Amino acid sequence: MPGYPKVNYIGNKEKLASWIIGEFPVKSGTVLDLFGGGCSVAYALKESGYSVVVNDILYADYVLGKALIENQDATLPEAVFSYRPDPARVKELTERFSFLSERLYYPEETEELARLAALADALPEGERYLFLALLRRAMIRKLPYSRMNVPWDQIRILRDEEYSYRKYGRRRAYHNQSFESHMRENLEAYNAAVFAGRPCRACRMDAFSMAEAAGPVDAVYLDPPYPSTMNQYDDFYGLFDEMFGLRRGHADFTKRETFLANLEELVRLLRQKAGYLVLSQNTRVKPGPDQIAAMLEAYGSVSIREKKHNYQVTGKENKNGSRELLFLVRFR
Repeated sequence: MPGYPKVNYIGNKEKLASWIIGEFPVKSGTVLDLFGGGCSVAYALKESGYSVVVNDILYADYVLGKALIENQDATLPEAVFSYRPDPARVKELTERFSFLSERLYYPEETEELARLAALADALPEGERYLFLALLRRAMIRKLPYSRMNVPWDQIRILRDEEYSYRKYGRRRAYHNQSFESHMRENLEAYNAAVFAGRPCRACRMDAFSMAEAAGPVDAVYLDPPYPSTMNQYDDFYGLFDEMFGLRRGHADFTKRETFLANLEELVRLLRQKAGYLVLSQNTRVKPGPDQIAAMLEAYGSVSIREKKHNYQVTGKENKNGSRELLFLVRFR
């Protein structure tokens, strides 16, 4: 089985997933992954034989959960790119997506986005989410720094291949490829990533709402935004949600001032649903690891595992030199 494909997700746990799963306090059963993000941990859990409920409030992340975790057998034929979408739907989406013109992409590129999104509308559910996952990846791949909050003036400069070559020694031609060409390049890898495991489900809810609605599980995995680090996921990916009119408000776990209180409220809810909690953070977060551990100890026995890890966003640029932490909590 080829495994997890490229999704271009900042803060992705792909390189840590096997370590995380190896430290899990339960070796089978059902796991709630409350902040699914790029779904690499949920994918590794599914590969390891767990039943997974993966949740994330961002639609950009939800489509990954639907395509790669919940999906058991649907794949996407290459012929999909030759389908003819409804012209009226293409026109409607071109108007809707116009806010992206000269904000993230050139006008002719937003027209291509509209055509591709209209194609997705006509597909069965499994194929549709796989198509949208590929579209999401193509959109991110075309953007400098793989995020949607780079100013347009900077995007234009960095998409100039000669400028990029003079300044960085790389032309980065992939920024100027069509969305469809990126999708075609990754189609085989995404299809190959689909496999049948234990029943899994993808949800799109605020963390508190999901914690309240969830049924009993064997363990909960939490990978919230790391406070005081590069954690603005709404800004990085939220315009994908906005394209489809699906941007939602939600609890904020990015601010150091409110992170610990929000996390504690989540722990209070989750201790009624599971015997164990596994929390990812790192040694540079603020509030610091000692404060997080002290809070968790009020709810159960806590042990901590750590591993050296650098998050790389582009090229050889390391965003930190910290150590990754896993807080393992056995609820009382």
